[in-house]
Amino acid sequence: MKAVTQQWLTRQVLVEADVDAFESWVVYVGLGGTSAGILVDGYLHGLLPAPSADRDLIARAVNVLLAERPRHGRRAPLRSERVWRGAEEPFASYGDSAVQPADLVGPLVGPAEAEDLRVESLGRTGLLGLAHEEQLDAITAEAARRFPGCSSALLLVAGERQVVRSACGGFHADGPRGALLARCTLDGPGPFVVTDALQDPRMASCPAKAGERPIGFYAGRPVHGPGGWRIGSLCVVAATPRGFSPEDARSLQMLAASVQGLIRVQVPPVSG
Repeated sequence: MKAVTQQWLTRQVLVEADVDAFESWVVYVGLGGTSAGILVDGYLHGLLPAPSADRDLIARAVNVLLAERPRHGRRAPLRSERVWRGAEEPFASYGDSAVQPADLVGPLVGPAEAEDLRVESLGRTGLLGLAHEEQLDAITAEAARRFPGCSSALLLVAGERQVVRSACGGFHADGPRGALLARCTLDGPGPFVVTDALQDPRMASCPAKAGERPIGFYAGRPVHGPGGWRIGSLCVVAATPRGFSPEDARSLQMLAASVQGLIRVQVPPVSG
């Protein structure tokens, strides 16, 4: 079983059974675990990875607590086990957590400092380089396939720059309107959808300019970096308006989760 899958399924069991992450850490320590509580809590909330040996130990700790809840049938999987039939395939990571560290830190600092922290988070993902190039291209290609008539891309917002990290289908969302859509996607945890840009009042503040390629439809879902900062979006764009069904929402969520699963979070050692 892949590490990212084991983490997601362990978290899924934790949430379904209403098991407290701190209690899981207490049991984990009793089983011989040595990682700090904040690291185990981060793993169980999809914010941090964990060493392979710790993943099984955390799963065992969760299962000890599940034994006190006999009505709950599923258990946290071990590395050697197969994925459950019908289990969620990708790992939602940051986006799966209801409250992100960035949501707590952001209001405590000024907008400029919050933006600096967000851009720093983006830099730590390695996505501005060539990391995961083939995997990202495969994901954007699948997005274009699942949304006929649309192009797709992973957009990263680096300060004033909008970086197209991977694209498929002749993607075009440049210009002021494209920049507005990318920024709006980062404003909330869920998808940002414009089914008809010509009629949507949210686009009225940024009218199309002469020579700018038309955007009739846009749907984007944010991607998070270390600390839960929203660093970009996986999006699909069409020149003409189109609908956005619950199945479309599910597809976009799963594709964004696949991108999220590629991000590796590196926590610097605590000094002093």
